[in-house]
Amino acid sequence: MRMQSKSLSQAPALTLFPGLKPPHKTLLFHQICVLVITFLAYASFHASRKPPSIVKSVLGPTISSNETQVDNLSSNDAGWVPFNGTRGTHRLEDMGFVHPGMDIEMSAETHSAENLQKVESEEAKLIESDHSDSSSAIGFLEAWKLPGVAPFSFCLFFSKLVAYTFLYWLPFYIRHTAVAGVHISNKTAGLLSTIFDIGGVLGGITAGFISDMIEARAITSIMFLFLSIPALVLYRAFGSLSMLTNILLMFLSGFLVNGPYSLITTAVAADLGTQSLNGRNSRALATVTAIIDGTGSVGAALGPLLAGYISTKGWNSVFFMLILSIFFAGLFLIRVARTEIREKLSGK
Repeated sequence: MRMQSKSLSQAPALTLFPGLKPPHKTLLFHQICVLVITFLAYASFHASRKPPSIVKSVLGPTISSNETQVDNLSSNDAGWVPFNGTRGTHRLEDMGFVHPGMDIEMSAETHSAENLQKVESEEAKLIESDHSDSSSAIGFLEAWKLPGVAPFSFCLFFSKLVAYTFLYWLPFYIRHTAVAGVHISNKTAGLLSTIFDIGGVLGGITAGFISDMIEARAITSIMFLFLSIPALVLYRAFGSLSMLTNILLMFLSGFLVNGPYSLITTAVAADLGTQSLNGRNSRALATVTAIIDGTGSVGAALGPLLAGYISTKGWNSVFFMLILSIFFAGLFLIRVARTEIREKLSGK
C-alpha cells in the first residue's frame, strides 16, 4: 500500500494576486520578497520590545547619584503608584516577562511542530516501508546529546540574560545615573539607549563575518564574551564622565555583548542542527534551534527579573551580576573552543 503525497496549498497572496505566480515572477523575486517581509516582521517585533524599557524611567521616580530620592521632584518626575515606592523596581520588572515569555512559547511551538513531523515520519515508515524517509525528525533528548548543543545552549542562557537585562533596564539606568553631573531626561535616555542596540547589530554582523572567516564559532563567541567584561567595567566606571564617553563605551558594550547572542541563535543553531554526526538531517534543525533559543529565553526572563531586585542594592551589584554571567557563558564554550583549536592545528 502506497501513501499518497499531500498536495501543498498555495500562499493566500498568490490567490489574491495571480500576477505573482510563475512565470510572471522569477524565483529570485520571491526570495527577495520573503527576505524583506521576514526582516520587516522581525524588526517590528523587536521594536515592540523597546517601549517597556523606556516607560520604566517614567513610572519610577528620579533618583540621585547616591541612589536617594531627589527632594525637588516635579509632578512629572515623581513617578506613578505603585512603581515609585520602595519596591518599585520589583514591580517594574513584572513587565519584563511578556516578551521573554513569548520567546519561550515560540520555542515550545517549534518543538511541538517537530514532534508532529516525527510522528508523521514514523507513520509513513509503517505504511510504506520500502520508501521510508531516512531523514526522520530527531527526538528532544537525542538533540540534547548532539555535540555542542548543550554547551551553546547554556552559553546562550547567560548571554541572553545579559542582553535582555540591558534591553529592559538600560534606559532606566541612564535616566538614574548622572552623565557629566547632570541627570538627562526620559526622552534623551531612551534615544541614548539605542546606541547599545546599534552596537549590537554591528557586533552580530562582525561576529558572523569573523566566524565564517576562521570557521570557528566557539572561538569567536569566547573572544567577544571575554572582551565584553572589561568593556562593561569601563562603562560602569567611566560612562558618567561625559556624554561622548558614555556613547562610545555603550556602543562598545553592545557590540561585544550582542555579538555572541546573535551568532549562536543563527549560524551556530543551523550548524548544530545539520551537523555530520546527525547525518546532516535538516529535520533536526527545528528541534536543535528550539532547544538553544528556548534555553536562552529562560535566561532572558531571569536576567531582568534579577536586575530589578539587585538594583535596590546599587548598580555596582547589577554590573557584577552581568559580568559574572558573561564569565559563565564563556566557560561553557571552553571545551568546544579547545576542540576547534585542535582541529585547526591538525589541519582538518
